[in-house]
Order: sequence, then structure tokens, then C-alpha cells
Amino acid sequence: MTVDPSEAKKSIVDAVKESTDAVGGEWTVYRGPAAEVCTRSGGGDGARFVYILERSGTNGTDPAADIRTVEELWKSKGITTERFESGGSDPLTVIRGADGPVTSIGFNAYPLRYSITGVSKCSDGDVQDLRSAE
Repeated sequence: MTVDPSEAKKSIVDAVKESTDAVGGEWTVYRGPAAEVCTRSGGGDGARFVYILERSGTNGTDPAADIRTVEELWKSKGITTERFESGGSDPLTVIRGADGPVTSIGFNAYPLRYSITGVSKCSDGDVQDLRSAE
């Protein structure tokens, strides 16, 4: 199965944007969508896209509720989710997802900064060509 680079890029931008819209607030681009080399399922190099948005100023947020909102959204898109918590008396919560329209996606709901990181499926593109076209 071939994946067009423009579709791979659009799918990860859409998944990350829908996630940030669901949580709300003002998000800024931390990175991307940036092309990286990946290995296609049939072998050989391809291109995947990494897109990271972050939100500072999380006063008044409810990280547990925001995690539930994102988890429900991802599950509705066929993304398998898993939660993680750090240790300590005030654990930090993270949710990770895979499958569906993404290779991986993660939401860090930290008190000082939220971030959502998405990685697209590996496409048939050439990273050098894609970077020079940006």
C-alpha cells in the first residue's frame, strides 16, 4: 500500500489539530510538520511527518478531564490508547496512541505546559525533496 506524502502530512496535522481543538486554549507550533526519514513496510526509505503543538498557561485546566476528552476523540478515530503516570505524590499524566490515521500520537498534560506530539504513517516521499519544497 502506498501512502502519498501530502496525505501523510495532512493526516497528522488534522489529528493533532483536532486534539488541541478538543482541549481548547491557545496552542503554538513547537515543531513541524517536519519530514523525517522512516522505513516503509516493504523496505526502503520513506518520509513521515512529526508535528508538535504546545500550550503554556494551563491555569484553571483540569488535566484529568482533558486526558479523558483526548482519549475519547482518539478512540473514535480508531487510535489505540494507553495512559501513563509518573510516580510521586502529584503524578504527571500522559496518554499515548497508535494505529488509525497515525503511527503515534501523545498528549502530555503537565501543569505548566501541555503538548501534543504526532507522527504520521510512513509515506513514499523522499525527505530531501520534501524539505526543499517547504
